[in-house]
Amino acid sequence: MWNNPDALKRVTRLILAATLLFALWIMGRAALEKMFPFRQISVVGANHADTRAAARQLTRTLAGGFFSMDLHTVHDRFERLPWVREAQLRRIWPGRLVVELTEHRAAAAWNDRATLNTHGEIFPVMPWTGLPRLYAPEGMEREVARRYGEFAGLAKPIGAQVEQIVVSARLSWRVRLSSPDAGKNTINVELGRERLSERLARFTRFYPQAVAAVGPLHRVDMRYPNGFAGEPSGQRPAHLKVETKQAMKKTKHV
Repeated sequence: MWNNPDALKRVTRLILAATLLFALWIMGRAALEKMFPFRQISVVGANHADTRAAARQLTRTLAGGFFSMDLHTVHDRFERLPWVREAQLRRIWPGRLVVELTEHRAAAAWNDRATLNTHGEIFPVMPWTGLPRLYAPEGMEREVARRYGEFAGLAKPIGAQVEQIVVSARLSWRVRLSSPDAGKNTINVELGRERLSERLARFTRFYPQAVAAVGPLHRVDMRYPNGFAGEPSGQRPAHLKVETKQAMKKTKHV
């Protein structure tokens, strides 16, 4: 080909044409940016102060106009902001960009390293003041979040709240409830590995009778088939047995 003048001319013309097209594209893009810049960038849905501050800072660094701005990159940058779970971008002619943010709703602290949202997803936001603590093997986020919702509903009838859930490496579950009858004291409920909601429901059903029999409880073991063992606050352990007539009696440990 290098010895063929006609072929060399064709190659040269192609290179010149490609260079010209590229130059025209660059010039056209610059012209579009000047003709159709974003004159207003609106961010909605940022409810937390640190999210609002970060969003304002980010909007100052955005480059490009209505046609030239890389919205995929902008989208990813907004979704990396604190508290942001999802970002949606809309261009409104002729020069407005609307960024709609959906924030995480914090549900609990996860393994003392992250925050768990109401969808069972973790995100790196602290502090966790006022949030329940959840401890479980990694990968169980969604299941533990679902169980937390179940347990919270089961604890409501006795006026208690779920303060902590611990799932051991052997997948045994323990729940710590706020005690409605003992001020700052708490109730640690051993649920074991199966029939978790059934066992917690049985505890809350018979909780008033247990308190009437032995006083405020500190720890209970619900892994018995027809009853549970309870340890009253500040007292020696007692064994509470639920009989077939749903009566409850106190017997001493052997």
